[in-house]
Amino acid sequence: MPGCRPATAELPRPAHCLILTRAPGRFLARSAPERDSRERSMTREAGQAPRVRNRRYEIWRTADVAEPDRYAYFREAVCEAFMDLTPEHDRSGPFDAVVESVPLADGAVNRVRGTPHHVQRTPAQIRRTTEQCFFLNIQLKSECVIEQTGRAVRLAPGQVALFGSDQPFRIFHPEGRDMSVASFWLPRRQVEESFPGGRIPGIRRVSDHPFLGPLIASAARTLNRGARAIDPADGSLMLESLIRLAAQAGSGSRDPGVAPETLHPVLLAAVLEHVESRLHEPALSVGGVAAHFGISKRYVHKLFERTGNSFSRHVLQCRLERTAADLAAPEYARSPIAEIAYRNGFSDLSYFNRRFRAHFQATPREVRRNRRR
Repeated sequence: MPGCRPATAELPRPAHCLILTRAPGRFLARSAPERDSRERSMTREAGQAPRVRNRRYEIWRTADVAEPDRYAYFREAVCEAFMDLTPEHDRSGPFDAVVESVPLADGAVNRVRGTPHHVQRTPAQIRRTTEQCFFLNIQLKSECVIEQTGRAVRLAPGQVALFGSDQPFRIFHPEGRDMSVASFWLPRRQVEESFPGGRIPGIRRVSDHPFLGPLIASAARTLNRGARAIDPADGSLMLESLIRLAAQAGSGSRDPGVAPETLHPVLLAAVLEHVESRLHEPALSVGGVAAHFGISKRYVHKLFERTGNSFSRHVLQCRLERTAADLAAPEYARSPIAEIAYRNGFSDLSYFNRRFRAHFQATPREVRRNRRR
């Protein structure tokens, strides 16, 4: 089945999950072997370290499965990507979802999108799980409510919550519109060691922190978008910084309380995201970016040193690339070149033409004509 694989021996299988095996023309659901559960119990009793996941990129699409088997397939996908969880859905209606798991350093970013549903983690599931973690969830579409240890946290699009897998929880996605969430699977020990004073609080909406919140949300968005393409060393550094910031914000302290080397990677990601969202503004400047983040212009320049580009060169290159893409886009086929240039932040047409030709070794008109062939 393109894009979907049945459960394999490389990933630990939760005992309650359904394992789907291929039969001619259909999928058959069978219970997970009790032997797996016994082996996990023996591992805990012997005090052995839990088996480390051999993570790889996986994607499960319920649309590739026969309608009667879709929800069972989805449940298995959730267990494979996350851990022993129980998704719930009103079976009276149709169900369609995609689960995607992308390895990232010692963890992963798991994406779920599609029909609204509920998810719960029970005390029994916690007892039979040898590998605990923290989840850092950023809501991408619709809303959700996460309940844990007597607290309820609501997430709107762009908001981020941090919570552990060692306490029961329920996640509710309201009916009415499709949902989408990116959930970072974070190694528990690494998160615990990042909490100030070793104190581990309950669930927190860490994006609410007055200083660190916007950086956490920006870093989560950046890592989610680039997880498959990012250099492993850069991904590990970004994830480590994200964990430290989330732990500091989750501690409840209003003090940023993080070292500059922790801030640099996520602050750069936030600055790049901010710049990208404002390329259409001719007045975009170092001073404006510095004021937005409450840092000095010198610090902005220092951040850009990590990219191998200056701020002004980065902005120019991004604007030129956007303009070239628009010149080739069918929806802008009748738009004048000057209008496209202005839309992408250029206020001086002569300057735009000179820079465009120097960058692409061709005029805007030539690029438009060549890319349409």
